[in-house]
Amino acid sequence: MTIEAILPLADGTYKASVNGYGNLELKTSVSMGQGYWVSDDTGVTVEGHLTEQGVADALQLMEAQPGEYVGIWTDEGITYIDRSYHFIRKEVAIDFGNLYNQKAIWDCAKREAITL
Repeated sequence: MTIEAILPLADGTYKASVNGYGNLELKTSVSMGQGYWVSDDTGVTVEGHLTEQGVADALQLMEAQPGEYVGIWTDEGITYIDRSYHFIRKEVAIDFGNLYNQKAIWDCAKREAITL
């Protein structure tokens, strides 16, 4: 039996990159001072705690590529791992979020979610 440590990955946006073993990982946190982060519908949900293998599996299921932005957020014990896009205009971000049936978008300046 193998016990894997819980991955302390805070809610936020990360840039997918290749580690020394050739696998994708989320190590670099990305912050924007303005605009809005929005996800599409290719995300994965994880119940319980995140592990390094769990994140790697989610990225593989999403077919994430190096350099893509990935959002992590936890709500009521479920962690959402989503491909994320940055928009400057709020209206465009809301339209994109609605197109992909998202629960919310992230307002970078106010550092808060806008429920859709």
